[in-house]
Amino acid sequence: MKNPAGCYRSGKFIMRRKQLFNSSNGLSCEKVNCVAFDGEKRLIAGTHGGLFILKGDSFAPYFEKRLKGSISSVKADSNIVYVSSGSDLFSISSGKLKLIRSFDSEIVDIAFSGDRAWVLTRLNLVCFDKTFTKIIIDREVEGGESRCLAVNEKEIYVVTQDYLSLIHGKRMEWKNIIPKFSRIPDKNINSLDFDENGFLWMGTQSGAVIYDTASRWIDSSEMKCLPSNTVFKTVWDKVGGTYFATDVGVAYLDSGKTKYFSADRWVPDNKINDIAVSDDGMLVYAATDHGISLIKSEHTTLSEKADYFEEIMEKYHIRRGFTAVREIDGYDIKSGRVHISDNDGLWTACYVAAESFRYSVTGDKNALAKAKRGMKAMLFLAEVSGIPGFIARAVRYPGEKNFGDGDREWHLSPDGKCEWKGETSSDEITGHFFGLSIYYDLCADKAEKNKIKKTLCKTLDYIVSNNYRLIDADGLPTTWACWDPMALNYDERWFSERGVNSLEFLGYLKVCAHISGEDRYNILYDKFIKEYHYPLNIMRHKIKDAHLCHIDDNLAFLASLTLLRLEENESIRSAVLFGMEDHWEYERTERQPMFAFIHAAATGRDDDVCEGIRTLREIPYDLIHYRMENSKRKDLVYDTEQEEWHENAQIKFALPYDEMNVDRPDAGAFRLDNHAGGAQEPTVYLLPYWIGRYYGIIGED
Repeated sequence: MKNPAGCYRSGKFIMRRKQLFNSSNGLSCEKVNCVAFDGEKRLIAGTHGGLFILKGDSFAPYFEKRLKGSISSVKADSNIVYVSSGSDLFSISSGKLKLIRSFDSEIVDIAFSGDRAWVLTRLNLVCFDKTFTKIIIDREVEGGESRCLAVNEKEIYVVTQDYLSLIHGKRMEWKNIIPKFSRIPDKNINSLDFDENGFLWMGTQSGAVIYDTASRWIDSSEMKCLPSNTVFKTVWDKVGGTYFATDVGVAYLDSGKTKYFSADRWVPDNKINDIAVSDDGMLVYAATDHGISLIKSEHTTLSEKADYFEEIMEKYHIRRGFTAVREIDGYDIKSGRVHISDNDGLWTACYVAAESFRYSVTGDKNALAKAKRGMKAMLFLAEVSGIPGFIARAVRYPGEKNFGDGDREWHLSPDGKCEWKGETSSDEITGHFFGLSIYYDLCADKAEKNKIKKTLCKTLDYIVSNNYRLIDADGLPTTWACWDPMALNYDERWFSERGVNSLEFLGYLKVCAHISGEDRYNILYDKFIKEYHYPLNIMRHKIKDAHLCHIDDNLAFLASLTLLRLEENESIRSAVLFGMEDHWEYERTERQPMFAFIHAAATGRDDDVCEGIRTLREIPYDLIHYRMENSKRKDLVYDTEQEEWHENAQIKFALPYDEMNVDRPDAGAFRLDNHAGGAQEPTVYLLPYWIGRYYGIIGED
């Protein structure tokens, strides 16, 4: 492998965690209409059933005897909190609740500017002095019932059913902007808010609109970073961040880039009613009809994040030495069990490789112990069937899920202690050669080297002796484990596997030649190079399938790393790199860090290493698979290539990884909608991270 062009030191970056507040945290009414901080920076929540205050990690009722109805507004001005419920306006000061005034119709909005207080009801706009003892203005609104209000030291705007109105002139009369005679992009306005520059931000049914209060209207058609989904509220922190309450979650605009925090990953409901944000932007509270979400930011490093994922892996994703996703109840990772999958060996191999790289970089004996544990589990899969050379997909024991259910692919082990699964695919074999060969070179002692050598050579000999197929317990070849040159080279039914399976098999041969020292593997390797032209097969191994299947992506990069670690012949290496480059150019839109770092390590170039690091930063702490509905977003760009394959179009560019459910590299990064289910194991972070560290692509923080 070549030395990469540069070593990147990521340093500190922002990571986010969420905390949900609902009935289990004291919110007896989960329909939250509004939120605000009081003078002591405590969060006040106005719900459909009263007022609540956040104390520690739970909410408590606030003046519950007097405030029992729906709270429509909560606004803070200096050390006083103003609360509206129906037509009544209250103040909270020094821990005391006071009824200020009852109006003739329901209060819609409250605002403060200078020495004046403004109250908007369904029918009137009323202006008071700050003591609420003197009425300065009392105007009936025009254009139907009112909706929202925005004021600053110079201007007062009100939205009604039909108009955007402002108070105008010395006599403070209404002047109406009527959509029929205006270039206003959308008359359906939900919110008005002035920024510090005096521009009016409108939340409309078709997104955010900025108005210069004269003649310029800017929306998402002109400024792509503005949300195009429905906006209900706009708020700002003190460090340049803008936050939108939308119908697809919280949209956060910073430095011209917008992020989305959608349900169920970040918020309990996609429709956000209100937002409260701390001055530094590190705390964002989102109010919904199903409770409140706190999105809390913190600074971390890539290595600190790796340490965190090591803990998560150990707590929730290890079963008898195997690494897998976790089946959970709802979104509680502490519930459920580790899933028994079709590819326990492959995913365990990826974790073994990650820990082997970690041990090589750090010398940490804990990494060695974890790699050793996984290695032993993989070797057990190669023994449990009792068929020399046949590697099982998985094992299960009495008391575990579905044990003894009669599935024809599950077989009782010779000793009767467990069941093993057959129908083993090329994924499993490739995983074993990938993970065990890395462990062999970086971690294994003499006895382990001998055991790995016998296991992998026996597996390859079994494949070779059966015409390059993997023969199952029933005497039939398994469906996908085919490396037969006659099939790959001449049978068009294997066109999609031709390149990747050729790449895999050359890797198997090279590994066995390396660990055994037996020349017979080199002789067979040369035969597949010269007679069966496998290098030609691998020079364009990726079938460009509209990014619909990603199993071959994962296998190709694992197999490429296996082969390139050991191959010294520059002509053969060139063929591998030729195919990798073609593959990489097609897949780089996914920003998959494992692909990026293997490509960088193999080529010595740093193409998109920054994008791989960006993905490592974006991968959320919480790897639970949530119900997601990103297809509701209107800001996405769709591809059409999928139609050629008679499939639905998908997005052209991967979403930020913290805006979707994170899957393994064989699942791709273009899924917009997901059903809830399970928690992903952190190998998706740990393997690319430690590949990057091992090959000097990523520096220590």
